[in-house]
Amino acid sequence: MDLLEQFENYIIREKLINRGDSLILGVSGGPDSMTMMDLFSHVKDKYDLGIVIFHLNHRFRQEAKAEALFVEKKAKYYGFKVVIEEFDVPEYIKKEDLSPEEGARKVRFKLLAKLAEKLDIKKIAVAHNKDDLVETVFLNLIRGTGIKGLTGIDPVSENYGLTIIHPLLEIPRKSIEYYCREKGLETRLDASNKENIYTRNKIRNLILPQIEEDINASVKDVVYRMANNIREEEDFLQRYSYTHFKDCIVERNEEKIILSLPKLQKEERPIRRRIIQNAVKELKGNIIDLYSVHYQAVEKLIITGETGKTITLKGNNIIRTSYKQLIFEKDKGIQGGFDFSYNLAIPGKIETKDFILSAEFLEMDTQWRKLAVKKNTCICDFGKIELPLIARNRQQGDSFIPFGMKGSKKIKDFLIDEKVPTRKRDKIPIIMDNTGEIIWVAGYRSDDRFKVDNKTEKLVKLGIIFTGGD
Repeated sequence: MDLLEQFENYIIREKLINRGDSLILGVSGGPDSMTMMDLFSHVKDKYDLGIVIFHLNHRFRQEAKAEALFVEKKAKYYGFKVVIEEFDVPEYIKKEDLSPEEGARKVRFKLLAKLAEKLDIKKIAVAHNKDDLVETVFLNLIRGTGIKGLTGIDPVSENYGLTIIHPLLEIPRKSIEYYCREKGLETRLDASNKENIYTRNKIRNLILPQIEEDINASVKDVVYRMANNIREEEDFLQRYSYTHFKDCIVERNEEKIILSLPKLQKEERPIRRRIIQNAVKELKGNIIDLYSVHYQAVEKLIITGETGKTITLKGNNIIRTSYKQLIFEKDKGIQGGFDFSYNLAIPGKIETKDFILSAEFLEMDTQWRKLAVKKNTCICDFGKIELPLIARNRQQGDSFIPFGMKGSKKIKDFLIDEKVPTRKRDKIPIIMDNTGEIIWVAGYRSDDRFKVDNKTEKLVKLGIIFTGGD
């Protein structure tokens, strides 16, 4: 079976396209996306497809402008309409404290969503291949994942209000490279793919080749089959849980979703987790920034059922309890408009109009003790932290164990004792790890549970500078 036949069989089997569809193809100029563009050129007329090529000049490299011109030229060769966007992604990731991969992805999909709305196109094709799927499974496994993460990349997914299809997902990278040579397709290679400075590149260039050589030469095929098997089970669980999600709905509109707490309390925990996902995704558009700490906090809300509790999610969304209801709603300015929630990378920095918060690793020497006494610095034991770190505003019921104390204390009471003015309390970042435990009331007191002791092997330094006025 040649590659074109394999491609066509896959997009039909997975129902990625329908006759008469309009598609936006995300084309970078690399072998994968150039192969995808070429393959679609062969089936375009057969399935009466309307195709637009999209390319993002992300300004990461000096050759980015030349790559954009190259994609534009090739798209016109095939007779496709082409849209080139330019965006200063390096500046964006610096401002938002994101990794290059995450920052480029967010910018790319925001621009794609804008273009799709303008052209009234709902389907986007991207050129991830079989190797990308396998690498994603390993990446998710290393970072810590649930069942969904073990599926790697889905053939079709919904995000940002768009349908994202992956028509090359069954095709190995080697087959794509061979196709480019056989057909004489020009491509542009990203030299950074060879650099082992990113985790994905280490998996691609070091870990998987070592496994293939020493353990299982067919590891990619094995992981690919496993991911497909898990996807079938995950799809069933999602369909099953969605019916339960609908059964729990009390009220539903564009601004809020209200669920019945008594009904949620009767569900099994794995189903509750998926019900939460459905509610957040429907309101927010995605669940990208939903972490274990959020699930644990919502689970606690459901089990206790205590009225008046609130959880803040990234992206101006909150979850709160009110009598026998769990309410998901878009935040319109709770607590004086100071609600916030950020992911804090190590190393990393968050800059807002009120504060600059930083995190970095520190050498295990005698100097850390001098830093630890400073009020705007927290030195803690990295081994006691479960990533990611989250910086958010205080919430009702928050408590921690102040450094040097044995018992817990409510943050509200702590700030009153510290004589912090009421207008400033909601601007103070509360730093917590993925378990939901508070590490530091930034600028005031660290938690005793994360202190450095004689078993500490690695230090983390957290720092804050308050920049806002009253």
